[in-house]
Amino acid sequence: MKNELVHQIKNDFFTNTKIVSENLEVPHKVLLITVEKLIETDNSMMASSCHHGKSKSVFLESSFTIKNGNTYKMYEMNKKAYMLLAMQLGRYKKGFEVQVAIIEAFEKMALALQNQQNVSWIEARQNGKVARLAETDVIKEFVDYATEQGSTSAKMYYMNITKLTNKALEFIIQDKAGVPVRDLSSLDNLGFIMVMDKAATVSIQKGMQEKLNYKHIYQNTKAAVNLLADVLVFKKQLN
Repeated sequence: MKNELVHQIKNDFFTNTKIVSENLEVPHKVLLITVEKLIETDNSMMASSCHHGKSKSVFLESSFTIKNGNTYKMYEMNKKAYMLLAMQLGRYKKGFEVQVAIIEAFEKMALALQNQQNVSWIEARQNGKVARLAETDVIKEFVDYATEQGSTSAKMYYMNITKLTNKALEFIIQDKAGVPVRDLSSLDNLGFIMVMDKAATVSIQKGMQEKLNYKHIYQNTKAAVNLLADVLVFKKQLN
């Protein structure tokens, strides 16, 4: 999917016609016609656009500007409003894919808000941030360490080690949509993320202390993370 699918406006979550059209890969003006027909044929929907209650369908007229400076009309839609449009998307080649992706994005945003109001989750998230910060500090040291040993692409280890832990987390959490964003993770999954970050940190530190070759340190870290993933999956299956 292209771009952020859902965003927050005041106390509600919205997508818009520009986001939907880009992901459908259809001209925005075509989708705009569909939306305006929905509004025109449902007077109660038009009336509800004056209210901001979460139980109401809300279409907010807005605009976007392209690179040449031209401005075009678009509509912001909350989840209820989007669901009305979603029923019209089946005619498009990517209709079902986009329909599901945006609905899931609305659900994840709602979960993020719910998480942020949970005291236990907030504490776990804060602990996870500390663990992640420690990991990135160690990766920075490792980048310098690898550079001193002759690596010409050591900075890539920031991305490579993050991908390594994310891939292992995807295996543990078994999220078909990919590893969830940390702010969208459940309390249990935050624990998995923190443990994985700490495992990578310890492995890298140990390798540098033993003055191993940077390539060996990376491979050892990969092995340690994958082994931990296997153990956590087994433990999860027992519970």
